[in-house]
Amino acid sequence: MMPESTNVLDAMTAMRPARRGNKSQGMFLGILLVFFFVILLVALSSGVTVYRNVANTQANSVDAKLGLSLISNLVRSTDAADAVASADGPEGKALVLVERIDSGTYETRIYLYHGSIVQEYALANAAYTPEKATELLASSVFEFSYENGVLSITTDQGTSHVALRSEQGSA
Repeated sequence: MMPESTNVLDAMTAMRPARRGNKSQGMFLGILLVFFFVILLVALSSGVTVYRNVANTQANSVDAKLGLSLISNLVRSTDAADAVASADGPEGKALVLVERIDSGTYETRIYLYHGSIVQEYALANAAYTPEKATELLASSVFEFSYENGVLSITTDQGTSHVALRSEQGSA
């Protein structure tokens, strides 16, 4: 019986795969897995950084346009005959939006003051009080001109053109 059992053992040994390189294959797979995780983390981190930069750029762009749009909308809201005028502000020309109501004449004054464009609401012909004015946006430039029914307003953020429906004097 002995010879038969040796044949069975020999046959079983021959069927079993060789174990050579098994440790090195496991190590290679482990290193490969770690490498893929590192690449995945780098890609994820890069994606988050790019997304954050794009979102910040978009937010800054929206903020810049918001101030200029606010000024344009103020002009549109007071669009009436001779409602847009120009006056001397504390640091240059002031855009004056005139409202005539039963209780008197009021002015919304928009002008440059200490590196910001500010808005002040006051009785007509009252003295300018820039310390009480509301800051609209940061800008070192505030220029405007009126020509052929279009008021052009220029700030650091760009230029906005407002088409007025009503006839204006000299703005």
